[in-house]
Amino acid sequence: MKKETAFIIGFLVLTIGTAALIWTFALPNLKPVTFPQVASGEIEVGPMRHKRALTAEEVSTINTWLADHKGGWGPLSRTPPSSGDSRVALKDTNGQEVLDLTLWTGISTADWNATVFVESPDGSKVHVETFDEKQFAPLRLLVDRHKFNRTAFP
Repeated sequence: MKKETAFIIGFLVLTIGTAALIWTFALPNLKPVTFPQVASGEIEVGPMRHKRALTAEEVSTINTWLADHKGGWGPLSRTPPSSGDSRVALKDTNGQEVLDLTLWTGISTADWNATVFVESPDGSKVHVETFDEKQFAPLRLLVDRHKFNRTAFP
């Protein structure tokens, strides 16, 4: 085998191998996220974390919202400025916690407004997405039922 042929084959193996390795890690983040159906939940709101159970209508709203927003979720790439304005713990029909939503509704710095974190209960998977006000409105209504001081700039 000539040197040129060996060089070309080595170059192709290196190039294709590198691309395959990158896609192996990138592909899971490009798939739509699947969310389980939730049957109940509890919401904590504001800096004092006032708790209340979600109504059946609110659970239905969350199920519909999650079904409509399966794409665009990215992995957490930087630390948020605070713990958010609200946290929603969602449970399945067996009463087992399946999802945690963290919502930013206030002025937690401009780039965190209307942001949602979806987290598995054990914290192993965290997805984040920032929405426009129209898309975020159903979740904002859940939080705005409680009056509280919005998060200030850190």
